[in-house]
Amino acid sequence: MNIKKKQTNQKRQPKPQPSKKTFSKSDRQKKDRTSNRNEGFRENEIGRRILKYLQSRAGSIVPFKDLSAKILREENQNSYGVKREKWQFQEKEREISDVLKLLETEGLIELEKKNIIVNSNQKLQGTISISKRGDGFVKLASGMEIFVPGQFAQSAIQGDLVEVHPYGVGKKGRLEGEVTEILRRGRDLYRMIITEKDSKFIFGKLLDIDGEEKEGYLLRKTILTDLQDEIKSGDVLIVKLKEETEQERNLYEVQFLRFESDTKEDLDLMRMLMKFNYSIVYPENITLDLPDEVEANTVDDWKSRVDLRDLKCITIDGEYSKDFDDAISFIEEKNKIRFYVHIADVSHYVRLGTPLDEEAYNRATSVYLGSRVVPMLPPELSENLCSLVAGKNRLAFTVEMEADWKGKITHAKFYKSIIKVAERYTYTRAESEILSGDTKNWIYRMNEFAKVLRAKRVQDGRVDLNLKENKVVTDSEHNVVEISVQDRLQAHILIEELMLSANIKVAEFIRKKKQPTLYRVHEPMDEEKLESLNAFLKLNGIKTLLKDSSYESIQAVLKNLEGKPAERLFNMFLLRTFMQAYYSGEHLGHWGLGFEDYCHFTSPIRRYPDLICHRVLQNILLGKKPMYTPEDMVTAGLHTSHQERKATDSERDYYKLKACRYLEKTGIKEFSATITGCKPFLIFVDLENPMVDACLLATEFTDEGEIRMDTDFSFYSKKFTKIYTLGDKIEVELDRIDYEEIKIFVKMKKFQKKV
Repeated sequence: MNIKKKQTNQKRQPKPQPSKKTFSKSDRQKKDRTSNRNEGFRENEIGRRILKYLQSRAGSIVPFKDLSAKILREENQNSYGVKREKWQFQEKEREISDVLKLLETEGLIELEKKNIIVNSNQKLQGTISISKRGDGFVKLASGMEIFVPGQFAQSAIQGDLVEVHPYGVGKKGRLEGEVTEILRRGRDLYRMIITEKDSKFIFGKLLDIDGEEKEGYLLRKTILTDLQDEIKSGDVLIVKLKEETEQERNLYEVQFLRFESDTKEDLDLMRMLMKFNYSIVYPENITLDLPDEVEANTVDDWKSRVDLRDLKCITIDGEYSKDFDDAISFIEEKNKIRFYVHIADVSHYVRLGTPLDEEAYNRATSVYLGSRVVPMLPPELSENLCSLVAGKNRLAFTVEMEADWKGKITHAKFYKSIIKVAERYTYTRAESEILSGDTKNWIYRMNEFAKVLRAKRVQDGRVDLNLKENKVVTDSEHNVVEISVQDRLQAHILIEELMLSANIKVAEFIRKKKQPTLYRVHEPMDEEKLESLNAFLKLNGIKTLLKDSSYESIQAVLKNLEGKPAERLFNMFLLRTFMQAYYSGEHLGHWGLGFEDYCHFTSPIRRYPDLICHRVLQNILLGKKPMYTPEDMVTAGLHTSHQERKATDSERDYYKLKACRYLEKTGIKEFSATITGCKPFLIFVDLENPMVDACLLATEFTDEGEIRMDTDFSFYSKKFTKIYTLGDKIEVELDRIDYEEIKIFVKMKKFQKKV
């Protein structure tokens, strides 16, 4: 069934269509669409013509000279009698070569000496994201994106796996194309708010979807009569897209499942699970053949492991943690330190290529939504056999290191082990022992060593930002009890430094052995952003400026800012200017931490890249050939980086939802706030009590629709005839809480004269 929206003074009527999944259009529509395509490719006409020519010869071999001659001949014909210079032909040949390399990268062709082997399949697959304008960007396995103009995105929704037909090369050498088929929807369930009812249909707006507004409709005849009457305007329903019907762009037939409120679960949690298509429950088809306990008769490589059960080791984690990835041991030997980092041996249970491994790879990371977790591994592993529970035999991958009291690690070795954690410490308990100052206390001594490690790394170039995180505390009914600042304890830093040590040494060892793996990469800061950061420093009267993006320059500014009002804001802005860390098969180093060698090895229960590093390391120790190819690492790096960003987005949205609910619960209407950011249409602030983010519309400061930005950190307000700078304090009052946008809107406080 196909519904098209008519003018507002007409009723919407359904138009019957064949109930098969197809995007075929009339010949006239195809002609119009083709002519529209051509209009968009004037900046790279050669790319369009090369694609058209090669696609007409799909599955065949085309001599390079034939293609080149055809394109150059057409170029000459289009020059309208103007004689072209030799250099102009050379430039066109270079353009042809660049386009062919791009097509080869995406697997559409193969370049073989003087011939072009044209792949019979000229369509590509990828995940689509939709801009606010409705244009699509399809991420391919290579990491490249295909731009899809809105009119060619069909009924694709954010996150869908789509098939794309490339038809040209647009700006910046990027392929452009059209969606020809939706292979898999990016989500199973959607939220829909009811907007209208008539005799045959119930219409609603689909929520939590990026891009253009999308509407859903229910056929009344598919719902029980009592339910039809019960559904009211403004109700939020949980629905599913009906895939057996052809969907119009931005208008979708849906199937009713339930009212959103019809659950005892946390509504905010359920919303995040739907929005990001997460499932807390592991698929039933994945069978687990696991032993009840870790004993010699249940572990096939028991005898080849180093038995460390008599070595004292502990875990230090949060109070409510369930998955314990790491344990530590520490021994002082005269003038040197021997310390151990024991990591859960997930690779023993999760074997490459098994259904369990495929599911873990697809998830790629555990996601923490309040007190609930969407686990990368099933609880039988993440909370039991793989978790380093105190008093139980556990399989581990141990990194044993030697160091001196100057923080230099002189030796490291790696081996599979059997451990038994002596005791489970929480961060608060470990912190109390550190603060006791007892020089004979084991944890105190370990922390003294960790401080030396940290000091050396900061001296060597590490950028250490002093930023605290807010934490939402909820009760058993999912209500927010408080929002508190998460203090960074010395116990946190202790664990962090020991884990960094293990990650560095594993990455260094694998790099030297030249086996493909995933590194944790962080590229240097963009030098062009220095001017903006320095403008902020000048506005706040800071005389020490950034000379360049070197560690020395950044550390000098950070030291100068310690304890000053502008410190927190500058640290926030500095963090925003940093490139985003990601996973890659290339060894590019970690700029922010100041490490040449760095990978993630210490959390394989909750991160798939760590599991890859475990497998690669063991492969090297056994003297085996590489188990992954460089191409495998390109794909895995892109996938795990994407899943990590997705997890971060979901955790942030969940926190913001709870912050909105907490603010509403407090009943507080007036606040002191600090300006933290500005855009032409929005001003961002931090409220002081409670500590949550909020925003003001630009109309609070101007009648012109948008504010005039003087710099990246200041703007002029005509209403108040003054310049506002980030960091300024203002008094505001609550305007509204928008739970769909997940934003708290405040407005400037109206001052009344005292009578």
